[in-house]
Parts: sequence; structure tokens; C-alpha cells
Amino acid sequence: MRAPAHVRRFRVIEAVADGLRAVPAVWGRCWAVLLVLCAVAGLNVVSTDAGAGGQVLTGLLVLTGLMAWGAANRTAVLGAEARGLGPGGLQFGRIEVAMVVALVLNLLFLAMIVAVLALVALALFGAAGLDADAVRARDWAAVGPPWKLAVLAVVAAIVLAVPILLIVRLALFGQATVGRGQAVSLNTLGIATGSFWRLLILLVIVIAPPAVLSAATERGTVAAVGAAVVVAGLWLPFAAGALAAAYRRLEYWKPGG
Repeated sequence: MRAPAHVRRFRVIEAVADGLRAVPAVWGRCWAVLLVLCAVAGLNVVSTDAGAGGQVLTGLLVLTGLMAWGAANRTAVLGAEARGLGPGGLQFGRIEVAMVVALVLNLLFLAMIVAVLALVALALFGAAGLDADAVRARDWAAVGPPWKLAVLAVVAAIVLAVPILLIVRLALFGQATVGRGQAVSLNTLGIATGSFWRLLILLVIVIAPPAVLSAATERGTVAAVGAAVVVAGLWLPFAAGALAAAYRRLEYWKPGG
């Protein structure tokens, strides 16, 4: 069934394909920052310094990661019209600052929502009068009446589902910030309207590679360094391209609008 004309949609398969095509395109314009990020990521893996040197390396990784993410999204979202892209993707400008601002605002919003949900859940669980000893012993038959358990299970599901819903719908804040040229935080909720499940599937696909590669950290230093380089040099451009493809299809804002 075709979606109504006013409903914005994107195809997950097309977004993944665009992400794969974005890898050489991003490397073509952001090669310098990606090389630096690969080197810094590798150094962080082999470093055993837990003091000031290690903290400097971690800070450098965060800085170069932000620069690379900004450059990759400038390229993936704006293409040839990318604004403020430095030589080889080495830049730290207004867009990168705006992305940090948007991230902080989103995290504060999520923290407030989670805090409220946690307080409500604690109040309901406390008022339910369940047998704490039976809970600790996992003797669910003795915990309390089944209807109370069913109600509390629904509450627990809501407490878990709401943050996930918000995280998915806010996931394109970086691409929206690049596309609009200003910090976009909660307004990202409107961009993702009607596309929760597609975005969730896309995010799972995007997050899966680094999650799998993280297992390489337990297989020796060489494997860990290789995984870090793959994440920095291949996964980051792919993730930027895939999320940018979804954003371009979902965006409704126009300059001056």
C-alpha cells in the first residue's frame, strides 16, 4: 500500500545502500581527518597509560571523532554543497559546536524523562505492597496477586519503551543540525514522525558492526587495533551515509521556512 503523499518515508534497504556508497565519497573529501582518527583510535587501543597521557589520548579521540563525524555528515547530507568543510575534513567549526549543543540538550531531556519515569515506577512499586523477600528469592508465586504483577509489568514495559522511543526519534539530530545549519535537538522528533520502526531497524543495522567488532578487543592487541581502524575508517562513513539518507527523505524544513 502506498503511503499518503503528506507522509514522509524512507526505505531501509536504500538507506543502507546509500551508506555503503557514501564510504568512498566520504573518504574522497575527508581522507585527512579519517586517517588521523584511525591513528588516534589505534593508539588508544594500545595505550596502557592510565594517567595524564591516557586522558590526553582519550580527549584527542573524542575531538577527532567529532571532527570526522561532522565532516562525514557534511559530505553525506550536503554533498557537493558541503559548507565549512576543511582540507581533508579537518575542521572544527560552528556545525561541530552545534552538534555538541544539540547532543547535550537531548541528553538533558532524556535524563529528565528517565528520572520522572523512575520516580513514578518506584512510587507504584512501593505502593503495590509486594513481598520484598519473595522478590529477592525470585519466588514469583509468593510475591503478590497476579493482577498486581501484571500491572507492574506493564509499568516496567512503559518505563523501558519510552526512552527507547525517544532515543530512536532523536537519532537524526546530527544530520538535522548539518542540514539546517543550526543546533537541532527536540525538533528532531518532528522529522522522525511516522518512521519509528524504520529508524529502529536502520539503527540496529548501523550499530551492529561496532558491536560485533568490540568482541575483537578480547582477541589480542592486533585484532583490537584492526577493529578500531575498521570502525573509524569504514563504519563511521557508512553510518553517516545511512543516517543522512534517512534524514534527506524525512526532512520537511526548507531554508527560510
